[in-house]
Amino acid sequence: MVGVCALALAPGANAALFHDSFSAAYRSPGGAVPAGTAVRLRLRVTGERVRGVQLRAEVGDPVTETSTVRLLKLKRAGSFWSVAYRTPTTPAIVSYAFRVATAHGVRWYGDDDSGSDTRKGGTGKTTRARGDSFQLTVYNRSFTTPAWLQGATVYEIFPDRFRNGDPGNDPCRAGPCPVFYGDIPAILHPTWNEPVEDARATGVFNRDFFGGDLEGVTEKLDYLKQLGVDAIWLTPIFKARSNHRYDTDDYMQVDPYLGGDAAYAQLLAAARAKGIHVILDGVFNHTSSDSRYFDKYHRYPDVVGACESASSPYRNWYSITGDCNDYAKFAGLDTLPQLNHSNPAVLDFLTSVVRHWGPDGWRLDAAQEVDHRFWRSFRKAVPGSPLIGEDTAGPADATPYLLGDELDGVMNYRFRQAALGFADKLTAAQLDHSLKAILQDYPRAASAVSFNLVDSHDTSRVGFVTPDGQRLVALLQYTSFGAPMVYYGDEAGVATPDRNGFADPYNRATYPWDSPDESLIQYYAKLGAIRHALPALRTGSVVTLSAKGNVYAFERIAPPDKPVVVVLNKGTAPATVKVPGTGLVDQLTGAPFTGSVPARGGVILVAGP
Repeated sequence: MVGVCALALAPGANAALFHDSFSAAYRSPGGAVPAGTAVRLRLRVTGERVRGVQLRAEVGDPVTETSTVRLLKLKRAGSFWSVAYRTPTTPAIVSYAFRVATAHGVRWYGDDDSGSDTRKGGTGKTTRARGDSFQLTVYNRSFTTPAWLQGATVYEIFPDRFRNGDPGNDPCRAGPCPVFYGDIPAILHPTWNEPVEDARATGVFNRDFFGGDLEGVTEKLDYLKQLGVDAIWLTPIFKARSNHRYDTDDYMQVDPYLGGDAAYAQLLAAARAKGIHVILDGVFNHTSSDSRYFDKYHRYPDVVGACESASSPYRNWYSITGDCNDYAKFAGLDTLPQLNHSNPAVLDFLTSVVRHWGPDGWRLDAAQEVDHRFWRSFRKAVPGSPLIGEDTAGPADATPYLLGDELDGVMNYRFRQAALGFADKLTAAQLDHSLKAILQDYPRAASAVSFNLVDSHDTSRVGFVTPDGQRLVALLQYTSFGAPMVYYGDEAGVATPDRNGFADPYNRATYPWDSPDESLIQYYAKLGAIRHALPALRTGSVVTLSAKGNVYAFERIAPPDKPVVVVLNKGTAPATVKVPGTGLVDQLTGAPFTGSVPARGGVILVAGP
């Protein structure tokens, strides 16, 4: 029951308005809903008799970027005004707010998100003019995601830095070092664990190699299996000029420095034999200017690249104006010409790439740069491949891509912001609100497979950001909804610092095979084993038990399996808590739960037999 103190007082009026989008008493069903669903929306009004209440529902289409508005009358029953709002029959994002007519004039009640998940959704605020609206996500009724990816533990591998399985395929080792983008020479590090090149000191980026390859990944599949990994995501493996390979030269060739096509086939077969899925990185927004398709530097005598001639078969794959010095570029980089996704030939080619390599799924780089129409067509062309998109390099709401007709899930930067925030300044209540905001916006099928990262090749290392909070953050990853994603080496203590405020490329250090942090590895392995042993942690619903101060407690429920209670304590001292249930055993230690939760850590509780 909502207390009077929680009601929002209208400025200059006696009416108090209240709605809570997280509560079934005010919005039912809650969260994202299938198209054509009747949603009961309620507003509580006390303190003054009002003349009438209307629901303003704005239906937005991400594809056309157009919207339509409806005003619906609410009916009064005591202090509650309600309406059964029928959502559109096609996927859409609905924004809603309440318009209240009083003797003192019109008041609006809407969201209080202020651009932050700590305030988005839940209770809102009263304003004189219409402000922020609550979000109601309406998705395709047939939207499903693969069961194997729901709640899976995903391990990101940057191949050049993970393990060198075959030194014979290293660049510069058997012959002269290759050059790219005109005359930039590659370099090979003579020692595996030496620091990466300081590109901001030398002025040359992404040309230093360590020799990691796909054979090295194959060699360590048993290690990954013991770590509890269900799927590995390989950053780009196709032939490219840079060490990161996000500048593709040839989509139809695995880079020889990684072992070539044969090494990929061997890895794919070996991983599947061990029950590990393989996810490839699809860089389908742009190519390299040094690629066979663009060929700015005339490397490919067997083709005529888009940059070489207006009559090139690839010319219309790009948006080139006049000569080849003027073309659409990703992030303003002339090394990364952007593909023209309105050209059907580009769609046909990229879907042929997906079908040719046949991995278990794809992570799509810079997906937010590509038109929604393209992704809808792409989804239809490759119906069997789960697609996880990078929405942005920030905590943006990715809902427009998750309506059931484009992507399956996203890199969940919103989760990252919440998790790292909890290790730092966010209270337990703010963490709880942030996670509820994500679950409210994203369809359950999408949130279940989205990669809950806390770092990646694009960000600072988690061990650098929060050296004393890494275990706390990992515990949240492995017990919360979604697919926990671990960046290679985090579990081994890789915590390379940023330099001058930049994470890239310093976060791409080599895996320390000679001197890993064994204690931290065992901690991650324990979390992985617990997640496998308790199905509720992968697929169960999330119910908040308490969120006060430094302590956040929630339950994962998936009948007929035993419910799991998780308690996190961000404080620097142990916390004493009461949780429902008897005979509870902490799965991390194997000891009966006595009510004490360790500092900067937590417990995973299940009732004993």
